[in-house]
Amino acid sequence: MRAFLSIHLSEIVQTRVEQLQSQLAAELPGVRWTRPANCHLTLKFFGDIDSSIENAIAARLPALVEQFSPFTVEFKGVGQFPPRGPLSVLWVGVDCGAAALVALENAVREALDVASIKFDAKPFKPHLTIGRAPHGRKIYLRSQQKYAAWSVGTMNIDGISLMQSVLDPHGAIYTERQRFAFAPQ
Repeated sequence: MRAFLSIHLSEIVQTRVEQLQSQLAAELPGVRWTRPANCHLTLKFFGDIDSSIENAIAARLPALVEQFSPFTVEFKGVGQFPPRGPLSVLWVGVDCGAAALVALENAVREALDVASIKFDAKPFKPHLTIGRAPHGRKIYLRSQQKYAAWSVGTMNIDGISLMQSVLDPHGAIYTERQRFAFAPQ
């Protein structure tokens, strides 16, 4: 099973992502837009795992996430990977709440390391992927400053989910396998 840990977006944030994508579409022809319902904030990507790894993740995370209280984040500002030149990934960043997300990711990473659970070790930069350039296409985000202050909204984060990803020619299909809730306030 192809799997990752993520934070789901509220319907309001999904709607605002769709509005932003509509604004950007005229300036960025050729970008493959992420379906707003599929937008999420990835904490850790595992790749293919078997049921023993899924069970190990499920055993580690409840006690860990119960140490966290719900917090608010604001998704704001458009950027790209790589930061200069033609884009590969188009994203919305995190403004308010970024420090809490980094603390959560650090705790998750340490717990997974202790359990010897392998994951993609790229440095964590909280963001929502809203589009991708097709392989071989050179697409440039020329008006990044224009969208630097664009907010797609705030939302309360109260847990994380272990997700299954099935790749399909029409886009990935995500299924929540398990949800790990923060301690109630």
